[in-house]
Amino acid sequence: VQLGEVDEEELRQYDGSDPKKPLLMAIKGQIYDVTQSSRMFYGPGGPYALFAGKDASRALAKMSFEPQDLNGDTSGLGPFELDALQDWEYKFMSKYVKVGTIKKAAPAEDGTTSTSPETNETVTAEAETEKAPATEHKPREVSSEEVKEKEATADAVSAES
Repeated sequence: VQLGEVDEEELRQYDGSDPKKPLLMAIKGQIYDVTQSSRMFYGPGGPYALFAGKDASRALAKMSFEPQDLNGDTSGLGPFELDALQDWEYKFMSKYVKVGTIKKAAPAEDGTTSTSPETNETVTAEAETEKAPATEHKPREVSSEEVKEKEATADAVSAES
């Protein structure tokens, strides 16, 4: 399944409630097909079911299962949380197929929201400039061995659950 650009409401249709649809979840706005990990994990009743059909960036960064953290908002996260999120992103990039991106709603001049890609890019660029720290944070290099080690640890933890 290739979705292209969808909004968060459309992504919710892939939460596992319809067994004919793939299980999808997003990290940092990038949507991945997690169906191959079996419905036991991301499907209804599974330990990670609450992540399916959502951008789970904040929850993954904070290692949280709290409903208020089940969103793509990464503002206010500390350096350790951002590193954890980056580790999760590497894991997903290496293990799952990317099938789309989340279209973010952007405020229009009249105060309503617009999901036009052009508006989104402009607002995103402005928002990044406002939030950018004085020093740039470069993503650290991660070896394939480190990714495999983290996957093994994550798989061992999920097997214990």
